[in-house]
Amino acid sequence: MIELLDTIFRYSAVVCCLLITVLAIRDARCQLSARLAAALSICTAAFLLVTTPGMGQIIGSWMVVLEVIGMVTPAVFWVFSLSLFDDKFRIKPVHAIIVGLFWLSGFAVVAEYYYLYGHFAAISPAELHAAVRDAGGWFHISNAIGNILKVGMMGHVLYTAWQGRDEDLLEARRRFRATFVVGGAVIMGVIIFSLSSAARLSPEDVRLVDVAISAAVMVIVFYLLMNVTRIDSEWLLGDLTEKTPGKIAVAADPTDALDLARLNEMAANATLLEQGLTIVRLAEIAKVPEHRLRRLINQHMGFRNFSDFLNHHRIEAAKNRLADTDERYTPVLTIAMDMGYGSLGPFNRAFKERTGQTPTEFRRGFLASA
Repeated sequence: MIELLDTIFRYSAVVCCLLITVLAIRDARCQLSARLAAALSICTAAFLLVTTPGMGQIIGSWMVVLEVIGMVTPAVFWVFSLSLFDDKFRIKPVHAIIVGLFWLSGFAVVAEYYYLYGHFAAISPAELHAAVRDAGGWFHISNAIGNILKVGMMGHVLYTAWQGRDEDLLEARRRFRATFVVGGAVIMGVIIFSLSSAARLSPEDVRLVDVAISAAVMVIVFYLLMNVTRIDSEWLLGDLTEKTPGKIAVAADPTDALDLARLNEMAANATLLEQGLTIVRLAEIAKVPEHRLRRLINQHMGFRNFSDFLNHHRIEAAKNRLADTDERYTPVLTIAMDMGYGSLGPFNRAFKERTGQTPTEFRRGFLASA
């Protein structure tokens, strides 16, 4: 029964992974998060296949290829999760270094097996580790590096998901953050338990843990697949949008229009320049429910997080100050503090991100043209 459940969970998850890969490449291949989702799906499918008991006897030396791909799954999951929760995420050298180091720590086990036995292993990672466990110090060093990186990456992802929840204006993603943190904490507990207690588990207990992991992976990829797929084939199922014949849709709810006017008024009277302003505080000032304010800023103004919304208005106000010839001797730091920034660094970064120039360069260029 356990073997049957394991097979169902594994191959269902593999099929879901392949579907996510195809859909992500088909519909959003230009987006970094979509490419990372496709890479994660391929790595996860490879991991599920190589950890299937007896798979080495079925596919032979191809097992090595799948192991090389599958062993980097936790690192790819880390990078993908960062792109999921950070709208401005870009892959930096530090990400490539950590992913490469994690991959090398896993590949070192394969290399040590080859050194001991003279051929590449076509067995599951669990059997591979068992075969070289007593080989010497290199295995323990590489294994320790991999485990430290695994726990560190998982902790970093959980921190990123949690600390950005208040700034997030995408309600569905904001709700998912809490689910992700809870689920991630459980997975973190399983990882720590397996690292500390796996050697003491009986073969039957190991099989139960494997089935639980397969089930968890299946649930996760199925959840992702549900969010990736949308029925939009009108030729197949008809037009799924609700329409009233002869009726023109209203452009905006009157209450929304009043709330948006209130937000524009606050942007004009420097309310958004208050230092340390949060969306909770802004909702109190505007006398608008927080959830409604989030929806207005996201759906009607197009901002995905609160910091972008603030920076947009603050940088526009700063540009007016910097372009004012009467304020040509006002220090940039003074203007930054007046705009609600606690220090010069964040102001410079936000200004350059939106204008391509530092505040000093912007002022110098404007004064030169004037």
